[in-house]
Amino acid sequence: MSLPILYHNITPEQAFGEASVFVAESAAAAGQSVSYGALFQIAVLVIGFAYTFFIVRYWDFLRYFIISALGVHQGSGDKAHINPGEQTNIEVVMIILGVLTLALCALRGVGMWGAEALTDMTPSVAAWVVTLVALGAILLTLGYQFGTVYLSAAVCERGDMGRALAGIKSLYLAVGFVAVIPFGILFLLSASTVATVGFWGAILCALIAVIVFVKETFFFFVSQKISILHWILYLCALEIFPASLILAPFLR
Repeated sequence: MSLPILYHNITPEQAFGEASVFVAESAAAAGQSVSYGALFQIAVLVIGFAYTFFIVRYWDFLRYFIISALGVHQGSGDKAHINPGEQTNIEVVMIILGVLTLALCALRGVGMWGAEALTDMTPSVAAWVVTLVALGAILLTLGYQFGTVYLSAAVCERGDMGRALAGIKSLYLAVGFVAVIPFGILFLLSASTVATVGFWGAILCALIAVIVFVKETFFFFVSQKISILHWILYLCALEIFPASLILAPFLR
């Protein structure tokens, strides 16, 4: 009777032939094994609950500005119920939720499409590093934009214009996050196929928000009787330049 052949002591070339080669695990497969941890899930749930509460509680306010942003004229009575202080608070909350969502989306995006960048770190360390780097980049960008607006307005002795321009940016940034956050949460919590739908939905909403914001800044500069050249310089220096620095590593 023949004895069974034991293969555990032979090389892959001996088992499969001299032409066989070792194939490393693909980035996509590696991405499926990235562990985001319980803190990631908790953070997403907290963002979802906070977003839902403010949408339900302040829907009239948000509806007014979303419809206005789309160019639909509304009567003065529709705006009478909006308190300026309350508006500022809602804007701040929506911006905070949006920034946190973007930071977590950066982590999920690296896990899905750039998992090879995480191979030298443990999953828990990688999650913290990616999230903190993304959060820091976003906060630095917003700080640069708002800080430059106020500084330029102070130097030119046009504090009123600086406050008005910063107010426009805050408002449309918050309104944009209102549309982006649901798709961001879908991207964070769904499987790969559905997550891709959430990703492109968030990109589409962000592009629409950017177009509306650019239109509003144009009308603002025209209303202030400021040269269009200054408007173009504003967009290049404060909007396009920092965005290009963030996107450059991903577009290489």
